[in-house]
This record gives sequence, structure tokens and C-alpha cells, in this order.
Amino acid sequence: MKPIRRSRVASLIREEISRILQFDLKDPRIGFVTILAIEPTVDLKECKVFVSVMGSESQQRTSLRGLEAARGKIQSLLTSRVRLRETPILRFILDDSVQRTLEIEEKIRIAREADELAAQERESRSLEEDGQDHSSSTEIPTPDQD
Repeated sequence: MKPIRRSRVASLIREEISRILQFDLKDPRIGFVTILAIEPTVDLKECKVFVSVMGSESQQRTSLRGLEAARGKIQSLLTSRVRLRETPILRFILDDSVQRTLEIEEKIRIAREADELAAQERESRSLEEDGQDHSSSTEIPTPDQD
């Protein structure tokens, strides 16, 4: 299959699964799920569905179990909405890249704040050193008078 067609099919499947999750599924286990990417096999018999779930690790696992339980219904609805010879078998995979990105951004923010604090401390030390009176008069020794 041509990569362009496969990309278009993946995009269509992504949109439809997003709609199905938003409007058709009522499973309380499935929390705030975002479909990040669809990776179909060359023959379109299987699709990896990369999802991101907002919440704690246990909420993420619960949502993933809910998605796996609803996989048959999702595939059935997908069959009626997307015209393909065969409806691909969906494999839901939790993608934690969004969470890792947030963690990295937080570390960068903390490092940036530490750098700014260190720069302020260097600046204040420099100003203190410059503020000391370096122009103290040097006394010229006078010859001893006996």
C-alpha cells in the first residue's frame, strides 16, 4: 500500500475513533483520553492506537482496560463509518510522551529558576565587592623623627 494512502486511512481512523470515544462510549472507566497517533500495518489488518490519558498512573491503567474492553464496540462502529475491505484490529497503547514532556518542562523551569537565582547572587556579590572603598588612601610613610 502506498504511504500516502496509508497515512490518509490512519488519519481517518484517528478522527473516527476520537468521535466514537467522545460521543458513543459511556464507559466510566474511560477517562480523558486523547488519540495521539494511529500506526496501521502495511496490509491494514492491524492498527496501533497510541493514546494519552490525563490523570494518575492508576487512572491511566483503568482507562486502558476500559478501552480494551470496548475494543469490539469501537471496531464495530468503525466498520460502519469507515469503508475498508477489512476493519483493522485495534491495539491500544498508552503513550506517556506527553507526561514525559511535562516532566522535562518542569525540570527545565526549575533549572532556569536556579540559574536566575545564581546569576542574581553573583551580581549582588559583584556589587558588594565594587561597593567597598578601594580608594583608601595609601599612607606614605614619613621618615622617623628621632
